[in-house]
Amino acid sequence: MQWPKNTRAAISLTYDDGLPDNLDRAIPDLNIRNLFGTFYLTTGKAYVQRRKDDWRRVFEQGHEIGNHSVRHPCRADAYTKPPHWLRPGLRLESWSPSRISQEIDEAASWLNEHIGIDPWRTYAHPCCATAIGVPPDEKPYDIAIRSHHFAARSGIGGPNDPHSVDLMRIQSFLCNHPTLPDLVGHCEAALHNGGWTMLMFHSIGGWRIRTKRSVHRALLDYLLENPFWVAPVRDVARYILDNRR
Repeated sequence: MQWPKNTRAAISLTYDDGLPDNLDRAIPDLNIRNLFGTFYLTTGKAYVQRRKDDWRRVFEQGHEIGNHSVRHPCRADAYTKPPHWLRPGLRLESWSPSRISQEIDEAASWLNEHIGIDPWRTYAHPCCATAIGVPPDEKPYDIAIRSHHFAARSGIGGPNDPHSVDLMRIQSFLCNHPTLPDLVGHCEAALHNGGWTMLMFHSIGGWRIRTKRSVHRALLDYLLENPFWVAPVRDVARYILDNRR
């Protein structure tokens, strides 16, 4: 696939949960370099709701604000020992189709009301979990997402082949205390076949699933110096969809 502006690969920078340090550190790092990211908000979190006006301004600047559910439900069976924050009510094993549908509807409505309407807003599965119930059933979750979103980030992997990627199952690399060579390696993997690398960040310079701010800044500088198209998930997915047509 021919990427825009004669670039050789696509990179999407995604940031999960709507953590305050994304506003205070990641956004300034991106803005000063005229780069745009995708920020997946967990809309029920108090720290997201307290700064909803700041997130609206980020959306108006051109960044994508995506849906990351209301309560961040996950699957307990993905862990040998479920973490303390994964209370029984947040375990997708016990969720029904109507409950997952309500969860996504509620988050989508909150984003439309408080952030702004985006007909191309994308979704990110919390914990990369794509199924409810026992045995795991992906269909109800998929139907709920498709009612509001045309693309979704799911599991760990990549780079994504633009010709074959399932836009409801886009793969990404989890950035958990990465070094700059780690991140550069993920990006350069896309250069070998003209693919699409998606990086999944959480905290920038903070405390949880952290990336050092110095590493984050160095990565952005590296991307600007090389033939990458750096764009939000929404924009790359739309470009792929249009070119397939």
